[in-house]
Amino acid sequence: MKKYISLLSLFVIVVLSVACNNDDDHEEALRSTVYQLEATEGFNVTGTVTFTEGDDGTTNVLVKLVDSNTDEHPAYIRYSSGDEKDNIAITLKKCTCSVGETVVSKLDNGEPIDYDGLLQLDAYVSIHQSLDDMETIVSTVKIGMEH
Repeated sequence: MKKYISLLSLFVIVVLSVACNNDDDHEEALRSTVYQLEATEGFNVTGTVTFTEGDDGTTNVLVKLVDSNTDEHPAYIRYSSGDEKDNIAITLKKCTCSVGETVVSKLDNGEPIDYDGLLQLDAYVSIHQSLDDMETIVSTVKIGMEH
């Protein structure tokens, strides 16, 4: 019986010490930046682009469109300078049903980029009409150092 009480006491002590362990001290608050998409002339598509820092060095880029149709809208982060056709920094996942979410850790050229790097990029986000109409940008927002 003494052995049973000793084992039970040890079990209770272990459970209480694990339950009282506060791991919150080790968690870092994730940083986030929200940009407001603006409709281009002739369109009403607005929304937000949110960059959220991941704890693994990645950045989650969430695009939420307002007043868009159900087409897939290709989305890009483009350098502010350079030829329009060659200025793609990051190809984002298409916005389907008004939402697109991409985890970013590198530029399209393979160069690594993190949350701070994205905030310093001289760039803008472009949302295109559809896969069939890539020439038409329906919404855009300046990001990074010029924002």
